[in-house]
Amino acid sequence: MSGRGAYYRAKYGGGGRGVGRGGPPSRFNDEHQRPRFEPAFAGNSSQDSSRLRQMLLERDNSAYPAYKDIKGTWTFPGFKLTISRTQSDPFAPPTRFKLDLSQAQHQWPQKLHSSSIRRVALADWLTRRFAKLLKSPPTSGSSQGWHNSKGGDFMIDRPGEQVLERSSCRFNPSTGEMIIRMSMNLPARGRSIMGELAAKLFCEQLVDLVNRALVWTLQRDREAKEWVEAIEDQDYLRKVVTESDLVAFIGNGSILPRKSGASELPMSSSEPGLVPFESPASLQREFNLPNRGPISGMAIPKGITIIVGGGFHGKSTLLEAISNGVSNYTPTSGLSLVVTPTLTIPVSSEDGRPVSACRISPFIRNLPNKKNTDCFSTGDASGSTSMAASCVEALEMLDDRPGTLLLDEDGCAGDEKMSLLVPKKSEPITPFIFKSGILSKEHNVSTVMVVGGCGDYCHVADYCIKMENYRPYDLTQHMKEVAASFDFKLESESVHGFKPLIKREVLAGSLLPPYPQTAISAKSVYTIQHGPDATNPDQLLNLIGLVQLSNLSQTRSLSAFLAYLGTYYTSEKLRLKSIMRIYDEVWTDEELLDKMSETGRVDVGGMARMNSLMIGMAVNRLRSATFNQVR
Repeated sequence: MSGRGAYYRAKYGGGGRGVGRGGPPSRFNDEHQRPRFEPAFAGNSSQDSSRLRQMLLERDNSAYPAYKDIKGTWTFPGFKLTISRTQSDPFAPPTRFKLDLSQAQHQWPQKLHSSSIRRVALADWLTRRFAKLLKSPPTSGSSQGWHNSKGGDFMIDRPGEQVLERSSCRFNPSTGEMIIRMSMNLPARGRSIMGELAAKLFCEQLVDLVNRALVWTLQRDREAKEWVEAIEDQDYLRKVVTESDLVAFIGNGSILPRKSGASELPMSSSEPGLVPFESPASLQREFNLPNRGPISGMAIPKGITIIVGGGFHGKSTLLEAISNGVSNYTPTSGLSLVVTPTLTIPVSSEDGRPVSACRISPFIRNLPNKKNTDCFSTGDASGSTSMAASCVEALEMLDDRPGTLLLDEDGCAGDEKMSLLVPKKSEPITPFIFKSGILSKEHNVSTVMVVGGCGDYCHVADYCIKMENYRPYDLTQHMKEVAASFDFKLESESVHGFKPLIKREVLAGSLLPPYPQTAISAKSVYTIQHGPDATNPDQLLNLIGLVQLSNLSQTRSLSAFLAYLGTYYTSEKLRLKSIMRIYDEVWTDEELLDKMSETGRVDVGGMARMNSLMIGMAVNRLRSATFNQVR
């Protein structure tokens, strides 16, 4: 296969073996020419915006499909408008277009988009400002009723509390060009074009929006600078926390509780009982941020940390904040000083999830049905087998890199005392307590676990944090004293480690739905439809275990990537680490990003980047995925 296939086989490996760690260095360099794709539309060459106005006025009251004539690139005084797709009728998905503003046109100082994190932060600030200014024109009527006017509303992907890299607004690192991707329901009355209104929207309202939202002014410079520097500080803090051999940092003054279980917003300061986070002195560390200066907070070192305390005292809230610390948050979120290294993976039991070719024998052996746990597969995992699979899958994705597992005791198997009631020969499950030390010492994988009633963890933990009334206390010394007063030793189960680490390959074509001409579509943040029947659980990709997933735009990105990978790598066998690399590669190339959205039938302006570890976690949960083990 030439062209696209040759490029990616050369870059990521053609047969799966050797694609991951240990493959030739040349497979991951940039010496191969990137593939070129045909544009998604065959529009006109660039024309003046006055011609666009004229065309729309000429087509006033024409049949709706005549809107297709405006596809192409149009030059406005301050930007270029490229209409890549028009609706076939008023009820079809919105018309997509993008705006290109050169450095000279948007005038934002280069220093504000001089690095990757600054480009993401400035794009996020501009997207929020643009979204805030978007309003339906007063001439646009209700969409109800056949003869009422429909459409006329500009739309852009609206961010939440997390600051994510989005396809809706991006900066070219070489030229400083700003790209805005958005959409609009082209106005209609019945199935007739409202050409006069469309001309006003494109040639007047859009121009006004660009000038008020996207073009630099001195006042906007000050506001954007504060935003960009706050996000840059957060990114810097995550790097120094990682380099300092810490698994998490929670800044003093952070607001960990959320407004509600369904809200990303912080709990209001007016709420009774709100307690800003304050580190115990023994765990306090200070860091000097490049913009904000010195800050202090609680630093959790590498190793095994248990979080204890009574119910409703903030244990789970702290663990959730640590989990979400892999992403940057807005300065007003209360979480902008809570950071976690990116190689942090939450693990929990997920009854019913699929598991494919997974070596769960470090945790589970001697199943009653004699099922092989060295290469375990099931379409309906139990709580124990799903959790065991999640742990070993995490090790596979970390690929000998230092990382952290986050767990809650409620989702783990029993402890030493339970083994006294159920003899080892009758109990196939090895509790996590027997493996946490091996993970830490042999694999450099730390554990942070919420513990409610399993006192045996006092004997293996390195640190103990007690949460009481949402305040943390360092009980490490007391924990060691308590542990020393009891006779405790781990049984021989502890010698059964994870080596050799088993790696797996997945057939890329198996990531596509096993139904012809079926699209993969994001139905909610935690659900992707992977077949024609949205009511059939076997045709849904359940992402509830990906607790770090926060935004539907990320799920759209995932659904598009699965389609892209399955389409362009159909016969290739890929390791998870290679799949994660390909995902990151797509997000560094505008052309590949466009192609991914086109293949996945997703609005190119409606995607957000996710931590690539979540890509691996999603593939592991895909029922159609065909894995096989390799050494």
